Amino acid sequence: MKNVRLSIFVVVALAQLAVPAYAVWMRTQTLSHGRVWKFRTAPVDPVDLVRGRYIALRFASEEVPQAERLKPGRWAYAVLKEATDGFAIVDHVSADPIAGDNVIKVENVGWWESKQRLRFPFNNFWVSEDLAPAAETAYAANSRQQKQNAYVTVRVRNGDAALEELYIDSQPLKEYLRQHALP
Repeated sequence: MKNVRLSIFVVVALAQLAVPAYAVWMRTQTLSHGRVWKFRTAPVDPVDLVRGRYIALRFASEEVPQAERLKPGRWAYAVLKEATDGFAIVDHVSADPIAGDNVIKVENVGWWESKQRLRFPFNNFWVSEDLAPAAETAYAANSRQQKQNAYVTVRVRNGDAALEELYIDSQPLKEYLRQHALP
């Protein structure tokens, strides 16, 4: 009886370790082998003292003209395409699962002025504690100056999307902060 309990404990422990290990492995695979997409960001208030050090992101392509109204609060599948300027836009949204390196699973927020409103799964860019204040200030200042030339690169692989880098003025965030040191 003791061996059965020990065996069950070992199997349960391995299963509990396997789930997060698989999630980490999948995200690593997406970042290593996924297709790169660039998304323009939209202005947003980046300060949130409760949840920690990150930059809250919103994307212009989260609002999509859509003929078919999908039910709010449900998951949907956004099919991406590259616009002429090189940035990703949503070609169309489907309620049915679709596979591919140009599809991401999104939250369907609802309708607003004849546009389908989506929420991408990569809306927070986490930064280290020491960079966070300068990063938030730089991103907010860039958004308020009507430049709106910030964007992120996101890797997509088999429907999984992973945020790779935040760019301000065509420079990776760390490089931008290094060149534009705030007093």
